[in-house]
Formats: sequence, C-alpha cells, structure tokens
Amino acid sequence: MKTFNLGILKIVTILHVIQVVVFLIVAGILSGSLLYFKPYTTLHLIFTGMGVALLLSLKDIFGYIKKHIISRSKYPLPLNLLCNIIQLGKPLYFGKDTFSLDEIINDNKLSLTLYYINNPQYPILQFNGDKLLFHSREYNWNDLNWRYFLYRTSPYAKTGTFLMEFEGTDQDNNRIKNKIEFEKIKAQENEVILLFIIHDLLFGKRSSYYY
Repeated sequence: MKTFNLGILKIVTILHVIQVVVFLIVAGILSGSLLYFKPYTTLHLIFTGMGVALLLSLKDIFGYIKKHIISRSKYPLPLNLLCNIIQLGKPLYFGKDTFSLDEIINDNKLSLTLYYINNPQYPILQFNGDKLLFHSREYNWNDLNWRYFLYRTSPYAKTGTFLMEFEGTDQDNNRIKNKIEFEKIKAQENEVILLFIIHDLLFGKRSSYYY
C-alpha cells in the first residue's frame, strides 16, 4: 500500500510538519510537568521523566515515523536521499535505484526546464537526459561532481545561504565550476535538489549517496 499516493515533495512537506508536531508534543509534556504539578510530587516526577526520555528519543521517534512513511512511498530511494540532503531526520539508505525518468517526472509534476526568476523567458537550468545545461553550457552527468551546502560569507558568519555547486566539463572541453543560487530560479529549492538526485541516480556518479 502506497503512502496516500502523494508526490515526493508533498511527502517531504508532511514530514516537516510531523517533525514539528512530535517536537511540540514532547515540549508540551515537559512544560505541563513544570507548570501544572508541584515540584517533586509523584506526577511531576513521572511527567518530567517521560518528557526527558521522549526528548532524548526525539530523533528515534521521528526516524521511525519517517522510515515507515518513506518505505510505503512509490519512490523511496529518491525521497530518502532528498531527506538526507536537506537534513530531515537521520540518514536512510534503502529502495530501488531503478525507475522511469518520464514516470517520476510526471508523477511529481516536475519541470525539466527552469527559468530565471527575473526573466521568465530565459532558461537558466535544463535537465536533458544525460546532459545538464546551465546558462546554455552543456555538461555530461557522468562527468559531473556536485554538492549542496551552506555558504557563509566568512567562517565566523552566523547565517548563510544554501547553494548547489557543481563542476564539470562543458561542450568545449573547459572544466568549469558553477554555483546555483536558488533565489534566482523560478522553482522550489527542494524541486531543484530532487531533479539533481534523480538524474544523478540514472546518469551520474551517485553523489547523492554521500549525504
């Protein structure tokens, strides 16, 4: 039985909501023990103990729920690799790595051509089978190294921006390193990452396994 027959990106959204709900339930138990029971009474100690135990097991609780949902999805491997990359729970590695590209694109309503957000007529990123096009330069997936990471302007900066960086050889045999800034693309960040994952699995070096 499939999980609601939902697309990968919708399941990721649901998992985010479940993660927050699980945390709020645990926080509620701890808060309740502090606010509604006198200190060091039997009920106070029981609820505090339960809250602390649940808090320590929070990752395991969410991990169990996440694994159950992913295992019942139509495309468990791309889904759990996406969760690993965006750090949604503990890493999981299971599921078949064979699937129809056309089927997964249609099922998840993904666009293979992504446009510049300030110019909807200009294609900034295109996924064309075993080729990736970025600003009209063409790269082969089997020669492509890529990573998703938090970019900080300095080592001491408290905040940063998530980027997709890739390096490959273009059609003119030039070795080029590029950074994809998600805020410049008219697409969801998770949509871009998912497109990288499924093309990486089918045509690339399977870099997505290293998260």
